[in-house]
Amino acid sequence: MSKVVCVTGASGAIGSWVVLLLLQRGYTVHATVQDIKDENETKHLEEMEGAKSHLHFFEMDLLDIDSIAAAIKGCSGVIHLACPNIIGQVEDPELYYPIAKTLAEKAGWDFAKETGFDVVMINPGTALGPLLPPRINSSMAVLVSVLKGGKETYEDFFMGTAHFKDIALAHILALENKKAAGRHLCVESIRHFSDLVDKVAELYPEYDVAKLPKDTQPGLLRASGKDASKKLIDLGLEFTPVEQIIKDAVESLKSRGYV
Repeated sequence: MSKVVCVTGASGAIGSWVVLLLLQRGYTVHATVQDIKDENETKHLEEMEGAKSHLHFFEMDLLDIDSIAAAIKGCSGVIHLACPNIIGQVEDPELYYPIAKTLAEKAGWDFAKETGFDVVMINPGTALGPLLPPRINSSMAVLVSVLKGGKETYEDFFMGTAHFKDIALAHILALENKKAAGRHLCVESIRHFSDLVDKVAELYPEYDVAKLPKDTQPGLLRASGKDASKKLIDLGLEFTPVEQIIKDAVESLKSRGYV
């Protein structure tokens, strides 16, 4: 297998971790960004070890086939992560980000069926951990709100959680293993949102974390990663425990001055 891989959305929270781990494994990376001149997208990637000789930037528009073709030329694999998500955009009440992910996956399966390409899907839970890019991502912004006592982000739902590094490694393991077929749920565990908030309060009592309503179906849908993400574990992925995920995330937010 050629050691040249294209990573779309390379400047994002997960994409940056994918680039870092690929460089550490000796890959040459074609990293796609929206604007090569924007240091918020490129500088933290350029500073990674191995970037000088093994990292190449490509400006890519998801709706421009020529820019996509240029980025993937000469690559043996593509890790596709790009999807615009603007935090705080409230002019349009419709939330297109989740459906964009769903439609992108559907298009991927349709493409695999039509062409015979080997397509693997990684479906991660809420991504938390140390931030590599200068900009905060949406899930870490929710954690900031929780640490500041906010309740506006509360939802009565069950969620999976995973460390940025684990999600990034899951993509690489799927790329490197031919037996990694199909869809892979990538979560350390599945729990209710209030469970995660309670764990944050337990680990960081110095913050005014709000007490949130409990779910109405105790015990429903809670599961460990051993149950939910067995396919990735079988590929060699070892999930970071939720306590460490929270600690890594909060310490990163503290170091950046968000809390």
